[in-house]
Amino acid sequence: MGAKRIMVVDDQPEVLRLVDEALSSAGYEVVCAPDGRSAVRDGALRLPDLVLLDIGLPDQDGFTVYDKLRGKPVSLECPIIFLTAKGDIDSRLHGFEQGAVDYIVKPFHIKELLARVKVHLHEKEPLSGDVPNPLTEREREVVKLLASGKTYKQVANALRVSQSTVRNHLHNVYHKLDVVDRAQAVIVSRENGWV
Repeated sequence: MGAKRIMVVDDQPEVLRLVDEALSSAGYEVVCAPDGRSAVRDGALRLPDLVLLDIGLPDQDGFTVYDKLRGKPVSLECPIIFLTAKGDIDSRLHGFEQGAVDYIVKPFHIKELLARVKVHLHEKEPLSGDVPNPLTEREREVVKLLASGKTYKQVANALRVSQSTVRNHLHNVYHKLDVVDRAQAVIVSRENGWV
């Protein structure tokens, strides 16, 4: 039997890329959809084994897309997991009431995401491949120095760049890892073995 097919629906290109790389390196076939319309079309054509679905899509919300994926003519029966920044209890409860098998709030850890995917696909063998590192070499250096307790100024001096450049690198790190501060960036990077 071939690789399990997972459809990832998210309007953020960095999230799509990161999740696509992680799932692909773990041996899954990945279908990416940047909006609800594409998700419904690809769901009907590609028949995924599992769907990771964002709620905040540009053309329609994920709850509506969920209904369309479950309804006719698509009629998907595979597990659907909400993967979203909407972490409030009402959104979570609504997701579960609709029938989602899981609800993962951004920022998430790739290893946890892979573990949950594996559980919902009822796979027993260990995941293959490493979690891909989305950070450039310079961004990893910045995070590593900040993790050691250095200030922006000390990092700038160590790397022989301006403090503004350090802040720009860190802004890119926040965006790529979908985190909001340096502590979260360090935690996610350490947990994934990137620094």
